[in-house]
Amino acid sequence: MKKIILIIILGCLAWLSIPFNVLVLGSDARPHHPLKGSRSDGMILVKVIPLMAKIKMVSIPRDTYTEIPCEKGGKIDKITHSFAFGGTECSKLAVEKLLDTKVNYTVLFRFDDVISLTDIIGGVNIVSNHTFVQDNEKFVQGKEYNIKGERALAYTRHRKTDSAFKRDERQRQVIQSIVKKLISPLGWTYVPSVYSYMEEKMEINFNPIKVISTLPAILISKTNFDQQEIEGNGKMIKGVYYFIPEEYSLQNAKKNFKVIF
Repeated sequence: MKKIILIIILGCLAWLSIPFNVLVLGSDARPHHPLKGSRSDGMILVKVIPLMAKIKMVSIPRDTYTEIPCEKGGKIDKITHSFAFGGTECSKLAVEKLLDTKVNYTVLFRFDDVISLTDIIGGVNIVSNHTFVQDNEKFVQGKEYNIKGERALAYTRHRKTDSAFKRDERQRQVIQSIVKKLISPLGWTYVPSVYSYMEEKMEINFNPIKVISTLPAILISKTNFDQQEIEGNGKMIKGVYYFIPEEYSLQNAKKNFKVIF
C-alpha cells in the first residue's frame, strides 16, 4: 500500500514538473458586444518551466501571415482572423501550427475583462513605453502610472502612433503587473475575487492544480519574465498588409516554446 501511495505521489510530482504552454488571447469585441465574429487583438504564448522556476512570454503579431488549420484547405491568412473563423480553439490550432508546439491551456480576455480585473485589484503600476493619447487618456513615455478600468484598456489598445510591437509590450506589461499585484503581501486578498470573476465571466481552460507548479516560478522571478518577440517585416500582398516573420526569429521561438505533452 505504501508503495502504491509513493508511486502516486511521485507521479503527481512528475506531472506538475512538466513544462506547459498557456495561450493568452485578447478579443477585440467591444464592451457588452458578443465574441462571435471578433478577432484576437492580442496573442501571447506563456511557457512555464516548473523545474527551472522560469516563465517565458512571446507576443505573436496579430497580422502574422500563417496557415489557419481550421479553415478549409488550411487557408493562409492573418493569425488574428483565426479567432473570427473558429474562436479560441481555432486560434490555439493556428499557434500550434505556427510554432510547431502544443498549447496546453487557454485564457481569453475581452475588453470588459481588462476593465473589470484592474478595477477589482485597485489598479496596476506601469511605466509608459510611449507618449500617446488613446480614448482621451494621455500617457507620457517614461512616466509611472497606476491604471485601472477604462484607462488600463486604453493603455493596452493603442498602436496608431508607434507600432504593434510596442502595443504587444504594453499588453505584456499589464499582464505582468496584474500578476505582480496578486503575489504582493496585500495582493493575496484580491485572489478570491479575481478567481471568482474569472470562473464566472471569462473563457478559461486551465487546470487549477497546475497553478501550484507556477508559484515557484512566479515568486522567484517576481514577474521578471523572459520576454521575447517574433521579428519580421511588413509586406503588402494583393493590397493587404501582413507581417512576415524572419525565419531565424521564428525558429528561435519554436525552440524556446517547444513542449511535447
